[in-house]
Amino acid sequence: MRRIVIGLPLAVVALIAAAVVLTSGLGRTHARAAAAVTSAAAVPPALVLAYVHDVTSIPVLAWHQVDEGCSPSAAVCDAKGNDETVSRSQFVAELSWLKGQGYQSVTAGQYAAWAAGLKVALPAKPVLLTFDDGTVSSYTDTTAVLKDFGFNAVTFIVSQFADGAAAGKRPYAGWDMTWAQLRALPPDVWSFAFHAGSHGHSVTFPQNMGCTYYYPCQLPTETDAAYQARVSGEITAGRLALRRELGSRLDTAMWAVPWNDIAQQANLPVSGKDPARWLATWAASQFQMIFIQDPAHNGYQHQRYRLEIHSTWTQGAFEANVLNNIRDGFFRLAP
Repeated sequence: MRRIVIGLPLAVVALIAAAVVLTSGLGRTHARAAAAVTSAAAVPPALVLAYVHDVTSIPVLAWHQVDEGCSPSAAVCDAKGNDETVSRSQFVAELSWLKGQGYQSVTAGQYAAWAAGLKVALPAKPVLLTFDDGTVSSYTDTTAVLKDFGFNAVTFIVSQFADGAAAGKRPYAGWDMTWAQLRALPPDVWSFAFHAGSHGHSVTFPQNMGCTYYYPCQLPTETDAAYQARVSGEITAGRLALRRELGSRLDTAMWAVPWNDIAQQANLPVSGKDPARWLATWAASQFQMIFIQDPAHNGYQHQRYRLEIHSTWTQGAFEANVLNNIRDGFFRLAP
């Protein structure tokens, strides 16, 4: 994941913490909306009774960029210093294999209903396809491919990136999609979910050595209450921004955590005592599905495992990773 360094002054942190008091009513309403996933929202009622599979595992795959720094025809993307981009040829081969294996993509609503234990119409071999960040290449080089295979995908959006692109600011303009561009994407192919708000996907605290991210890092000067207000305020405001800009195409039940860091994994940055004991629990009260890349936490406090696809994988490596993750039970509904 790219790292945007924006250095947030402590005075701004205090303002964000104070602002959560003003938005607390909105946050509570939004939390209830995120938790209320119904089978009617997932599939038409007639299908719920007519076509239900006893599915215990749905693979979830995550891409970031396509054709950034490598030829569209490259069998393996050779972009130097960017492990998050695949070539168009790689992407076509990966989807072709999934199709040949009998997989059919499901919508965010179908996955949410399944994860909630509701009866939902599903194909015999479902898969959830996802993209992160909202970069231009994620859509210009993939929409037609997804359509050709009859697939759809969920894209996790950062309000900071879309706002910056819409305002013509660097480094967002030309790299990230504007709100208008996102809304213009075909709804039969793309739906949206939350990734981060105005600061959550940035290296926000470069002066806080060892933990520079917004969500898992409690500053030495922050009380527990101030840290919680800052993080919950940013996420609440970011979700409201996505709802305002993207409307009903936003799935409010899902969150893909930036850098997969929800302050629970020992190998990821965290600072202060409060993030490890508060962040995951609070997030579980707001989101029905919290996507990370730690299979050991799959099913714990609404956390769900995703397999991130890398540019350096050959087609054989892609197939082996998917099959091994399925065999090892990483995508199962219950741990």
